[in-house]
Amino acid sequence: MRKVICHIHVSLDGFASGTNGELDWLIPHALSEEAYQDQYDMLRTIDTVLLGRSNYEGFFGYWPAVATNPSSREQDIEFSQWLNDIPKIVFSTKLEKVEWKNASLVKENIVEEITRLKQQPGKNMLIMNSTGLAQSFMRLGLIDEYRIKVLPVILGGGNPFFSELKNRINLQHVDTKLFSSGAVGLTYQSVDET
Repeated sequence: MRKVICHIHVSLDGFASGTNGELDWLIPHALSEEAYQDQYDMLRTIDTVLLGRSNYEGFFGYWPAVATNPSSREQDIEFSQWLNDIPKIVFSTKLEKVEWKNASLVKENIVEEITRLKQQPGKNMLIMNSTGLAQSFMRLGLIDEYRIKVLPVILGGGNPFFSELKNRINLQHVDTKLFSSGAVGLTYQSVDET
């Protein structure tokens, strides 16, 4: 069965972005060859990207053009091409349509849609740095695996990754990676307590 994997970068104090949505603190790690290789190892196991409205709008406003920009880094061009081509499912009650190549919109029945997708043949599905969507999926019990990169920075405030959870989520440790940037990659799988 396919899994929903949540991939997120967080500060040591648990924030996914700064007070005003800043992400500059993750760039030194994200630009390293080591982080790039780790990301591509994961992306080889993915055939669908899951996005919330904010990430869809941000990604769509940036990534499609990177593939044809001659001043883009080779790694960014490769990622842009991958992201342009892969199926993308956008979960939003506010959007009326999505225009990105291979994108579709889900406005309701999230649990039913993800359950249906998990039962289809294929590779895993990825929530990529989409904090709001990840939080919704956590509350609904839809995330099978968490890949959290804890970066060596304390932000002191911002958008917390784990917020507004009403129920405990039991996890099993799968892997730990230490990066030369000082980041620590943690992989956990959800444990079904039923």
